[in-house]
Amino acid sequence: METKFSTRLPVPTFRFLGVNGTERPLPAEQPEPEVLSGTGIQRLDVAADAAFTVAGGQTVIMDIHAEHAYLQTHLQANAYEKVRLVQIFHGDSVCSRLTADLADSASAELIQIYLHGTDTVSDTEIRMNGRKSAFTANIGYLADGDAQLDLNLNVIQSGKKSVSDIDVQGVLRGRAKKIFRGTIDFQQGAAGASGAEHEDVLLTDPEVVNKTVPVILCAEEDVVGTHGATAGQLDARGVFYLQSRGIPEAEIRELIAQTKLGSVIRKIGDAATERDVWRLLGREDADEPFTEE
Repeated sequence: METKFSTRLPVPTFRFLGVNGTERPLPAEQPEPEVLSGTGIQRLDVAADAAFTVAGGQTVIMDIHAEHAYLQTHLQANAYEKVRLVQIFHGDSVCSRLTADLADSASAELIQIYLHGTDTVSDTEIRMNGRKSAFTANIGYLADGDAQLDLNLNVIQSGKKSVSDIDVQGVLRGRAKKIFRGTIDFQQGAAGASGAEHEDVLLTDPEVVNKTVPVILCAEEDVVGTHGATAGQLDARGVFYLQSRGIPEAEIRELIAQTKLGSVIRKIGDAATERDVWRLLGREDADEPFTEE
């Protein structure tokens, strides 16, 4: 039987909407996980199928430029530990599965940036079992051409007074298609927990397809959850103003896209990686600091 990689909306909706899930084939042989431990920053070059287990107390930065590959990552933060994961996706046809377990007072910070890939599917499940555990996610994407991007993020909060915060910033251009399913699931035992998620996406061309599915599930009374999404187009007056200053429209579009992703890039916290991301976005002056007016 062929092994499948799948993303699933925890509570399915109408099938005709096309947001319940995605399936992709998996390689017959999957790699054994490499255990990453220690402190400080570890940088990984991911050019093929790979699997990692990341222990707490460190920052791991993944440059993911594989093609037709499967990436599996597990984060394990024990009591009072913190783990940071930065993933830069700029390959084609990559399937990524990320899981995390957070113990009491443990925290995880996730930064993901998706650039230009033609068919990227990403499935993330964060299990916040610990009391006062914390999770933050900052996700940015630029999908253009005929790119297809499928993002599924499921945050399960069962720990008392656990806190989650999810922010997504994206740009769709050309004929790109994107689905983002963001679920915060408050389970029994999560009294005093809070969670928030928001996505802001810029649609620059009429043929793009954007589907955003923010979901909050609740089986506990004493919780606070907020979610929302905004989608907008280029400000025609702003574009005209910049054109009147002699800036070509193509360059204006690039500048706006870069500004949109800038807030996510600056959270990486590693100057070399940030410069690499700016270069992937076409900024040849990436050695100079980028500031947003």
